[in-house]
Amino acid sequence: MRPLALVGVAAVAVGFVAVANRSIAAAIDPSTVVVTLIGALAVAQGARYANERRGRDRRTADPGEPERRAPATVPGAELDERIDRMTAASLGGYASRRELRERVRGVAVAAVARERNCSTGAADRAVELGTWTDDPTAAAFFAGDASYPVGVRVRAALRGRSRYGYGLRAAIDAVERLDPDGSDSPDGSAGAAR
Repeated sequence: MRPLALVGVAAVAVGFVAVANRSIAAAIDPSTVVVTLIGALAVAQGARYANERRGRDRRTADPGEPERRAPATVPGAELDERIDRMTAASLGGYASRRELRERVRGVAVAAVARERNCSTGAADRAVELGTWTDDPTAAAFFAGDASYPVGVRVRAALRGRSRYGYGLRAAIDAVERLDPDGSDSPDGSAGAAR
């Protein structure tokens, strides 16, 4: 029989005798005996586990290669890059600027039509005449015959930037004021270009 099983059988036997004969139970001081037995069992169990661990092979866990984060795209980043390229003070890029102006114009027409509850033809005329917004810079961006305010022209000249950039940003801001949730944006990023 194993030693721990023998100790267990002896403890159960002492328990039965203590129940049958109360004088034996009174002779055993439970506070000292119980604490001593629990301590002895704990030491025996610890020694047994330590002895079992000595014979085992020791292997370290291989954590593997850590995961690398995939770069995430930022909504509107491509449009922002295009705007930065097109608003730089350069002579080229007329076709790209015209294409971007038409995209933003389409968003502005849709926003005006929804905000004023009118047809897209009426909204297109309002954008063409510059009556769609109170911002003269945004109005001049789309209007064929309107010129930019003097302050915008002076700032553009002093900073070496194009008036197109000022007009584009003003138009995007005006569209965002008309349509704050940006539901008309062709790629969901009309407000991201500020």
